[in-house]
Amino acid sequence: MTPSPRGGEGLAILLLLTACATPVAPQVVSRPEPGLISTPTRTTFIRQLPPALAIDPTAIKAEPLDFAIKQPEILALENGLQLYLLEDHTAPLVVLRALVPVGAVDDAPEKLGLASLTAALVTEGGAGARTPEVLDELLEFHAADASSGSNDEFSTVTLSVRAADLEKLFPVFADLVQRPRFDPARFEVVTTRMLEGIRRREDRPDAVAARALDKAIFGPTSLLGREATEATLKSLSLAEVKKLHGSWGAKTSRLVITGDFDPKGLRPLIEQQFGAWKGGAPPPRAWPAPVPLQRRVIIVPRKLAQAKVRLGTWGFPRNTPREFPLRLANTTLGTFGVGRLYREIRDVRGLAYSAFSSVSAGPTTGEFVAGFDTRPEQVAEALEVATRILSEVGTSAPLSEEELRVSTDIAINTFAFRFDTPSRIAFERATSDLFGYPKDYLETWRTKMAAVTARQASEAARQFGDALQIVVVGPPEKIGDLSRFGPVTVIDDVEQFR
Repeated sequence: MTPSPRGGEGLAILLLLTACATPVAPQVVSRPEPGLISTPTRTTFIRQLPPALAIDPTAIKAEPLDFAIKQPEILALENGLQLYLLEDHTAPLVVLRALVPVGAVDDAPEKLGLASLTAALVTEGGAGARTPEVLDELLEFHAADASSGSNDEFSTVTLSVRAADLEKLFPVFADLVQRPRFDPARFEVVTTRMLEGIRRREDRPDAVAARALDKAIFGPTSLLGREATEATLKSLSLAEVKKLHGSWGAKTSRLVITGDFDPKGLRPLIEQQFGAWKGGAPPPRAWPAPVPLQRRVIIVPRKLAQAKVRLGTWGFPRNTPREFPLRLANTTLGTFGVGRLYREIRDVRGLAYSAFSSVSAGPTTGEFVAGFDTRPEQVAEALEVATRILSEVGTSAPLSEEELRVSTDIAINTFAFRFDTPSRIAFERATSDLFGYPKDYLETWRTKMAAVTARQASEAARQFGDALQIVVVGPPEKIGDLSRFGPVTVIDDVEQFR
């Protein structure tokens, strides 16, 4: 005989069986969006999108962003040191930055890496009377952040401090720039770290592609194409570091100070700490003329699921009217979401998650780069699309007026992001002065960009299809024959590429 359920247990079981036998679907009613949907139109499980999201974003006509670039106060000390001072009292912080025109291009061929090593040691090897340990402890106690580094053409030293600590830590900044200790033990630490970086740069396929493309465009032994190696870095001595730092001097350097400071109190402090700085002069530079290019394909064998494909050629020299039509043409080609490369390679063909392009300036010529990642088996198909787009934009498929409008809006309205902090504003002005741009370069940039016509942009874009250097990093056995795009060279070691 089956025992009967007791009391509440039986009632619970009965209710459970009843619920299972007659399921009721939950009803979810969409809520109206104020100002968009006045009443619910139907019962649904998913909220309806507002009608505004159905609009093509490229059809939206926005007014150009109107903003004024706040200019730093520019002064000069008697020793020639240029000062760029820009107040900003929104936060109790001050950023101190020294800009010194000594960089990697000033390294001797057998001493590549010296400028980078020197700049790194400036903030890591102690300064003035302070040992590295004492300096590290002092900065940590005051929550101050010190950093330094170099690129091709200049080095920087930066110290971020609380406004309340400015007077106390400003002498520390002066010691970092003028009197670094270059501690021997830290010399070994930084050298070892840089050597490890050289050993591991092969682990990053994007960096492999970029290095190969730079060498292909500028020449592997040129000032902008060469690179430090284990051999050159191991050959460097502490004496050579100190000698290069001796070429840092007031006459050619710039001091950029931004943030919450009182100009009346700051200027005497600058005079006291930097007024006696002399220093040397940067090594002379001789920029060779760009080497003529011919289209070619460079394959770097690597076992990758996604091949890295990069196409490049010359950009433009600094301070040239060609900058503006070239920038607009590049925007038409490579902008995320609306550029021709992006739409054709990603949206239409589905050959890559994204495609891009960029163009930049340089001392004699800058660099144009287009790229995408794709399955190795699809490299040839994607290259057909990319090379066709780059060759046609300046010939049979020039920019349309609508493309010009969209590209001009993008260029002008994103220009403001170069000036989102006082530190960036002042540093942008200091670097433009360093590179010899006109004083009104930043102020007239948007006006000159808006004046470019579709014809001018298309004519300028002709160079994007000329003498392309095509770099493919991936497995050759899957990539297949790429000889129809140009003579093919296979290199196993980018460092040894000649």
